Amino acid sequence: MEKWDVHTHTVTSPETYEALSRFTHYGDFIRVRAHATKPCCAEMVNSKGEVQREVAPNAYDGATRIEECDKHGVTVQVLSPTPMMIPDYVDNADDAAEICKILNDDNAATVAKFPERFQAIGALPLRFPDRAIAEMERIKKIDMHGIEINSNVDGLDLDDPALFPVFEAAESLNMAVFVHPWGGFMMPAEQRLKKRMNGKRNWRPWLLGMGLETALAFDSMRCGGVHERLPQLRVLYAHGGGAFPALLGRLEHGAYCRPDLFEGASKLDPYETVKKCGVYVDSLVHDANVLKMLIAQMGAARIALGSDYPYPLGELDTIGEKGIYPGHLIEHLDIDAATQERLLSGTAKEWLKGGVSCD
Repeated sequence: MEKWDVHTHTVTSPETYEALSRFTHYGDFIRVRAHATKPCCAEMVNSKGEVQREVAPNAYDGATRIEECDKHGVTVQVLSPTPMMIPDYVDNADDAAEICKILNDDNAATVAKFPERFQAIGALPLRFPDRAIAEMERIKKIDMHGIEINSNVDGLDLDDPALFPVFEAAESLNMAVFVHPWGGFMMPAEQRLKKRMNGKRNWRPWLLGMGLETALAFDSMRCGGVHERLPQLRVLYAHGGGAFPALLGRLEHGAYCRPDLFEGASKLDPYETVKKCGVYVDSLVHDANVLKMLIAQMGAARIALGSDYPYPLGELDTIGEKGIYPGHLIEHLDIDAATQERLLSGTAKEWLKGGVSCD
């Protein structure tokens, strides 16, 4: 069976290092350069010129990725920028738009080299909706099929009225949306919460904060009526939807118990939103029983293979003891062939290119 992996990330290639040099005055800015001593690797460098981490070629080199895809049986990867590189922190429209253009053109170049093995979705300067729509229109012309957005935009919830025209344009342009957790509860400013979410304490921002951020993103899109008003907008939430699939019942019961707190919210309850609108999740849950629950809650037609390649927390055995590879949970579930095929590739194709299946 084909495997289409909807959740894979890239960093900018070292060739973009100089082109990005004029943005180093932004505190959260990250770019990539060739490794100072290792010709096989690269380095992620912050705005101060400090090396944040080494990255292997599989983070930016298409040929290397294909070698590993062949090893793992992956037919097509959907490339998206590493979330920290999306310039939500940039307060200048021209700079934010130019950074997105460099990110997007870099991935588009990889797709152009290997069109049978890669698709790409792009970053947008979401703080500037008019520029975001213009960039979305541009990347559609270079054969990108969607956009990646973070779970909040510099603290702004996704149902903020300023962002709705972007989602409206995405539906009109038939562009898929990939929501990835970043910021918010992963890196809070409030000091007591910041202390509790310390990344050195059991990797909390990534293991727990990400799930909460994704749930908050869904709650915003649902309660704010984005899904209800744009039912054909195809939105895929990363990491199995984070916490929200397990909380659908709680969200529904809360609105039932306290309708006074939901005045002005979407009239669709959480279950109806999932059933009637273009809500998707990936399969990246790391547990067979949780994946079974996800299938029961969402239906296989709303779940696509996602691995978080090439990062350590993804569905890839970087330690070498578990034998994990993209799709291994799906391939070992006791499900029929049609359901397996849907999870491995069918849902991905539908989400990426259109044709929402509503019951």
